Amino acid sequence: MGKDLGRYVVVEKSTRRVSLYQGGRLVAVFPCSLGLDAESPKREKGDMATPEGLYRVYAKHPSRNYYLFIELDYPNLKDIFRARWEGRISEREFRAYLQARWRGKIRAGSLGYAVGLHGGGLFRRGGSRSLRDWTHGCIALRNKDIQKVYSFVRIGTPVLIYDRRRPLVETLAEIVPLRFRPRELEGRVRFSFPDTGLGVEIFFSEKRNGLRTLEIVGRSLSTGKMLFYIRDLNGNGRLDPLDSMFSRVEAWPGGYAALQTLIIDDLPRQVLNLLKENSGEWSLVEDGDHHRYPLHEGPGRGASGPG
Repeated sequence: MGKDLGRYVVVEKSTRRVSLYQGGRLVAVFPCSLGLDAESPKREKGDMATPEGLYRVYAKHPSRNYYLFIELDYPNLKDIFRARWEGRISEREFRAYLQARWRGKIRAGSLGYAVGLHGGGLFRRGGSRSLRDWTHGCIALRNKDIQKVYSFVRIGTPVLIYDRRRPLVETLAEIVPLRFRPRELEGRVRFSFPDTGLGVEIFFSEKRNGLRTLEIVGRSLSTGKMLFYIRDLNGNGRLDPLDSMFSRVEAWPGGYAALQTLIIDDLPRQVLNLLKENSGEWSLVEDGDHHRYPLHEGPGRGASGPG
C-alpha cells in the first residue's frame, strides 16, 4: 500500500464538510453541499437524499456536467440488506444486488446508483432563490476543491458519511456490521480511546416497530476492568428512570451525554478501526433462509458468493 496506507475521506453532513485523512492525521478540509433532502440517509432512487455509511471509491472520471466525479460503491451491503429487511426490494432484487457485488459491479436499480462526490459548486439556482443543497444525493464541492479530493483518492479509498446530529444508535446502524433477524436487526462494535485509557463495546438493536436499544460497556484498556455499564432501552440518548436502575455510569466524567459526544467526535479517527470491524460478515435470516456476505470485497475483485 505504501504511501496510501491510512488514506480515507470523511463527510460530515451537519457541518457540510469533506475531510481528508492520511495515517490518522487530518490533512485537508473542504466545504460541500448535499442532496435536496440533506437530512435523511438515502434509501431509494429519486429520494434526493445523501447516503450515510461506510463506502469505498468505486470509480473516478471526468464529468461533462460536474467537472470531476468520484463514484462510491452505493448501495453497499448495509443498504441492500436493510432494503430487503424492510421489504423495499424483493427476494429476486436482493439476490441480483448481491450477484452484482460478487462481480465487483454496482447495480442500477430501485435503491439508486451513481452516487458520489463531484464538482459543480456549492450553490445552484432554484427558481427565485439560491440552493445550498441542490444535488440528487451526491456530495458537491467547488471545482478547485474536487480537483484536490480527486487527486487524493484511489479506487478502494474508504469514505465515511455520517451526521453527527443523529442519535448514536442510528449512526451506528449505518456504519457497523448488522445481523438482520425476522423481528429485529442487531449490531456490535468496539472502540478504543488510548488518550483516556478507555475501551468500549457497544451493542444495539432495532425492532421493526422502530424501538431501539443501546448498551455500552466501558473497560480500562490497561487492566480490562469494567468501569461502567449503560443500558438505554429507548435508544434516545437519555437514561430514563428504568435505565438508571440498571446503568452504572458514575465512573465516567460527564455521564452518558459526555460519552456519546466522545464517541461521535472520535468517529473520523475510528475509520480504520471500523474497516477492521467490518472485515466480518453481514447476515440476514428470513423465512429460514440464512444469507451471509462480506461487507467489502473490494471494487473490481470477487468474493465468496451470496449464500
